[in-house]
Amino acid sequence: MAKKKKSQLSAEGKTELAKAIAEKSQTFARTYANMETSVTKFFRWLSSWIDRLLFNQKHGKLVALILAILFCFMVGSDEDFDLFKANREVKTLNNLNVSTIVSEQAYEVSGIPENVTVEVIGESGDLQMLNLQDNYQIVADLSGLTEGTHDVTLQAKNFSSRLEVIIKPSTAVVTIKRKESKRYTLGYDFVNTSKMDSIYALSEPEFDQGEVVVRASSETLNKIAFVKALIDVSDVDSDFESDAEIAAYDQSGNRINVDIRPSNVKAKVKVTTPSKSVPITLIPNGTMPDNKAIASYKMDTQSVTIYAPEDVLETITELPIYIPVNNLRGDQRIPMPINLPSKVTSASVKNVMIEIKVEEAQTKEIKDVVIQFKNAPDAAYDVRAIEGGGTITVKVIGAKGQIDKLTKNDINVVADFSSVTEPGVYNIPLSVSGSNKLVTYELENTTAKLEFKSKE
Repeated sequence: MAKKKKSQLSAEGKTELAKAIAEKSQTFARTYANMETSVTKFFRWLSSWIDRLLFNQKHGKLVALILAILFCFMVGSDEDFDLFKANREVKTLNNLNVSTIVSEQAYEVSGIPENVTVEVIGESGDLQMLNLQDNYQIVADLSGLTEGTHDVTLQAKNFSSRLEVIIKPSTAVVTIKRKESKRYTLGYDFVNTSKMDSIYALSEPEFDQGEVVVRASSETLNKIAFVKALIDVSDVDSDFESDAEIAAYDQSGNRINVDIRPSNVKAKVKVTTPSKSVPITLIPNGTMPDNKAIASYKMDTQSVTIYAPEDVLETITELPIYIPVNNLRGDQRIPMPINLPSKVTSASVKNVMIEIKVEEAQTKEIKDVVIQFKNAPDAAYDVRAIEGGGTITVKVIGAKGQIDKLTKNDINVVADFSSVTEPGVYNIPLSVSGSNKLVTYELENTTAKLEFKSKE
């Protein structure tokens, strides 16, 4: 095969090519120079316009005001102002508990906030991942610190490194004190008594140990007034055993956070239903109009069973019902509630129907009622009546059938010596009462002249 011959330019061709290249170079140079001139003119024009704007007295004030407002906005913004940052969001976590790294057996720590507010800043996706976490925490690391007061910076743990975490407050003034031990006699409280039927009574509990050891600083130990086992009695109706939590309290009843060993104690409690049947008595309250008096009454229930601790039941002999009589002018049937005395928890009857008979009131005088002495002087002194021989006449007012049954032995007249401190003659105030509550008792004299003197 025949080889192709390389083409060669003649001398004239080379000259023409060189001329063409030179012309293009000159055209490019002229174009570049024109562009450079145009850019230079533009920046000169822009610089001249900025000079006229900034250094003109009229426009300069307006520009300064705009710049000042923009600067204040940038500085005063709660969020970071960074034009180069991506759009970020803020998530607020409220009431995060603060964990403490310290030897709780050896030291008592105060000043750590119970909870803090945390602001987490980051991309939306990272914040959504935070919702799936449950292991992040705020920590006060006290390891390595000794007794005394320290400024401690709270730390955020287990948050993504792509998130910015702001803790409020971020620091705490912490006091560390070495614990001491002290033994306390164990008391008790029944809790949730409102969830127990009121007919039941609880005995004093029996504990498997009567003392506990409390560890705290000496200052805190001095604040402890009593240590109690808290016994839950919700829905109890028979003897029971309980694993009771133990708590310490100050003199005002405020709970104190201390280390108690053991923290719980076994308690045995007996549950009983102490009760007693007592009669219901009617006591008029007020003054009946039109010279009327209660002649008799009947109730659909004559007695009631009450539930209370044994010592309370011993003091109750009757259950009075106070009936208002200011507007009672004739026979009437009146429903009345039964009001329970203090510490009586329940009764077999809550209401009673009373049928009352009314008649004209009459008056009768009962003479020679002996005056009794209340809060009388001790055995080294005597009391002598200056007038009346130590007796008095009492006027009784009521229905005929009621006052006819009364004798002087049914009436009590009392002279109270509470205000007497030295021997002498005094007008002592008198009070009167009687066994029949349907009768009104009046004294002919409200005081008695009595002498208080030493025995000879």
